[in-house]
Amino acid sequence: MDNDNHSCDNNCKEKKPAFKWDPLRFISKNPDEVLKKVDKRLDKLEKEYFKNTKEKENNLPNIFDIYGVSRRDFLKWSAFLTSTLMLPYIFKPRIARAANILTRTPFIWLDMADCMGNTEAFIRNANPTPAEIIINYVSVNYMESIMAPAGYQAEARRTETIKKDKGKYILVVEGAIPTGMDGKFLTIGAKGDTGIKIVKETAKNAGITIAIGNCAAYGGIPAASPNPTNAVGLSSVTNRSVINIPACPANPVNVVGTLVEYILTGKAPQLDNIGRPLWAYSGRLHDNCYRRGHFEAGEYVRHWGDAGAKKEYCLYMMGCKGPFTWNNCTTAEYNQDTSFPMRAGHGCIGCSEPVFWDRMTPFEKPNADAKIIIPGVEATADEFGVALLGAAGVGIAAHAIYTGIKKKNETKKSSSKKED
Repeated sequence: MDNDNHSCDNNCKEKKPAFKWDPLRFISKNPDEVLKKVDKRLDKLEKEYFKNTKEKENNLPNIFDIYGVSRRDFLKWSAFLTSTLMLPYIFKPRIARAANILTRTPFIWLDMADCMGNTEAFIRNANPTPAEIIINYVSVNYMESIMAPAGYQAEARRTETIKKDKGKYILVVEGAIPTGMDGKFLTIGAKGDTGIKIVKETAKNAGITIAIGNCAAYGGIPAASPNPTNAVGLSSVTNRSVINIPACPANPVNVVGTLVEYILTGKAPQLDNIGRPLWAYSGRLHDNCYRRGHFEAGEYVRHWGDAGAKKEYCLYMMGCKGPFTWNNCTTAEYNQDTSFPMRAGHGCIGCSEPVFWDRMTPFEKPNADAKIIIPGVEATADEFGVALLGAAGVGIAAHAIYTGIKKKNETKKSSSKKED
């Protein structure tokens, strides 16, 4: 997938996922051959990153033991990730092997114009999940927020990794890249290099390049109007293919899942037309939300704290952007896999979508009152329905919206007859 297909700035138009998802992408007419290729790659990586058998066997289990994660818990997580990646069950042990290898894969994590929310999400957990633990224990050769070296010594680590691990290291970029004044709005390190320069140099030899969080993927809040620094997403400043994992912050499951697939195959996962892994971003939050039944029944929260809120009715009338947002928050949950915004009582703000800060605000007002217009989607309570689903993509359950509209129309007709 080339860069032009998924770059996006403040002027981009609404783009919807290209629904060409192949859930059996690893399994061809000869599945045994595919499995042999995967196993061969895992054997090669294990030989490269682990000195001896004992080190390989004890690496990840020892780390999990520190956090009180049992082998049973890890195997359950491996099964969960296998399912989330929509892979056959036979990949479960291979997922576990890939996760182990991931902890030894060279990493460079760059912070650009950001709040470090993604970094904080991974390193500030009281009861971290296996995904969060794995992220914490990858072989981070360069990451400003946690590395011991500083100044010239820190920059030396980055340049050394670029040369020594050419084509092998994983580059993760957090935060938008300011391009105004030739990038001088953001200078980093002892040499005072611009963010643009550092990103271009580092991305050039990376094995895989990932933009983590909405800011890195599409510019996020730094790129919000009027965007005085001319901040953009990573794909706008490099000709390398970029995997976008947006959200504020990105879900660790989506990060680790993407990296595990790369370890398994040596390739980037299938992406939609704005650079997001299809296995994580091919479905709308609305379609898997536990409040969906209330939407179909026309039962909405009308005011914060009202009876509908106490009964956990649908939050669409309070500005929930779930119907416009493509992500897996409702299935791969946050906070140790226990919750997501709608379960916590707040509507989705659309943080995995391009330019969400400009197009989705205000976040807590009814969509109709806020007059939120997304190209191809008239986001008002009266008009929201079949037209949206037709534009959103094939396979979405149109009957849910149709039911709500039909019920509303029948109520109107009934009221009119009574008046007559």
